[in-house]
Amino acid sequence: MTTNENPTTNSKSEAPLIKEQPGFFSYENIKSLLVLAVIIFAIRWSIASPYFVPTASMEPTIKVGDRLLAWKLAYELKIPFTDISAIRWADTKRGDIIVFKYPKDPEIDYVKRVVALGGDTVQVKDDILYINGKPQERVDHNSDRSILEDIHDSKEYKLLFKESFEGQPSHWVMQHKPEYRRFTNSFYPGIDNPPYVVPENSVFCMGDNRDNSSDSRVWGEVPKQYIRGKALFVIWSMWSPTGQTFPSFRFNRFGKWLDS
Repeated sequence: MTTNENPTTNSKSEAPLIKEQPGFFSYENIKSLLVLAVIIFAIRWSIASPYFVPTASMEPTIKVGDRLLAWKLAYELKIPFTDISAIRWADTKRGDIIVFKYPKDPEIDYVKRVVALGGDTVQVKDDILYINGKPQERVDHNSDRSILEDIHDSKEYKLLFKESFEGQPSHWVMQHKPEYRRFTNSFYPGIDNPPYVVPENSVFCMGDNRDNSSDSRVWGEVPKQYIRGKALFVIWSMWSPTGQTFPSFRFNRFGKWLDS
């Protein structure tokens, strides 16, 4: 006679094990948050980062209230949280709009346009920019001033131009009308001074709003290691029209690429 042998079973059912979930301030959660924070800050330091523009020094190209994206990989890869270049594959060009550490206070970031490179000479005579002794082309654009509609920086006192560097797209430049100038930058380094020679491994920067910009004419050249990246485009923009209680979005500037 054959018998079917079945394994013995415990008549009492065993309760499933339930793993206790860690609290919000548990070691696991804090470690994950710290790792995420390091990754985010490393990306902002070495790859790309947004910047808010609070001043009018680059108007009308970059307007007060613009939020820019700076591409940190435009020229090189820097080791995160340092100014050490791991590898460099490109160099700045005249006309590039860059974000950089202010040479007088590296804790502050500035955005300006590169107008001259290391070894170049810079001079301004009667508002015309000379690079290596050659005047840069500037064309009057006051027949169409629509680009100035959404700025507050005394646009009625401004003259509007398109300036061109050799081989680069033209860009906007503004200056005060002569009758409204108290402190003029019409001559740099001075009427009787020789051109300024830009030191090697540095760049000379100016704001497009030439009479309302603290730039290399005031505080000198920008060392290359201070360059954080190239400003590529406007992420979004907001401004406060005169007489309006709440600010307005400049929807036409969302995603606008900069003319650099």
